[in-house]
Amino acid sequence: MMIQQNKNEKTLKQTLPAIYAGIVAAICWIAGDMLIVGFTPSPDKYPLFSETYASRVNVDLATLMLSGSTSRLMWGALLAVFSVPLYIYSAMVISQIIHRKFTMLVFVPLFLGMSYSPLAHAGFFYVGEIYKTILNTDVSAHEQLLQTADGFVKILEIVWITSLVVMGLGWLIFGILVAKGKTWLKPAAFWLNPIVFLIGILLLTILLPSPLKDWVGCAAFNEAYFLFFVTLLVAVLKAIKHSSQK
Repeated sequence: MMIQQNKNEKTLKQTLPAIYAGIVAAICWIAGDMLIVGFTPSPDKYPLFSETYASRVNVDLATLMLSGSTSRLMWGALLAVFSVPLYIYSAMVISQIIHRKFTMLVFVPLFLGMSYSPLAHAGFFYVGEIYKTILNTDVSAHEQLLQTADGFVKILEIVWITSLVVMGLGWLIFGILVAKGKTWLKPAAFWLNPIVFLIGILLLTILLPSPLKDWVGCAAFNEAYFLFFVTLLVAVLKAIKHSSQK
């Protein structure tokens, strides 16, 4: 068992709503990722970006979503944005796991990172749409549209990187606290961490062929969250069963 045996059944059951919320949120975000960025890049199909404007844009990003319909990209953005309250609520389970005096060290960066993430995710919609507009607009309008696209990309990069770094810090601290015995998980369960699952998923994508590689890779962060919450759920349910049999 990954959970220390001194936890009572009531305490364990109190974590279940937040764990279920995390699982549902992860599923919504995985679907959102696949809808909005789950494409196989084909820069060669779009010489306007891969040749004409290659020095002005990030070619892979500019061409990534060109084949996606507006409806698909929109749903990809909305699925994630509307489910983010569940992710934020799921952070509550972390505060229940950690010894009280260390709670804020993890909860604050997770809360901030999850709060920033909707703008970062939805930003891909606007980036995809403006590059589609450039592709289908007269060249006379391209300069102004490219400048606008640069702003969209800059905001996306700032918020996306900030969100990942802040959340990564929170999970790193969480892993350290688990290893040092400052949670009600056993120290040996330090591997129960989205960072560990993320590394495993990224290594797996190296072995996968396209387009499977692109579908799995585009949602790697949220797949890691899904595996974390499902594994934690299994551990908690086993501990509840063991506690009820005493």
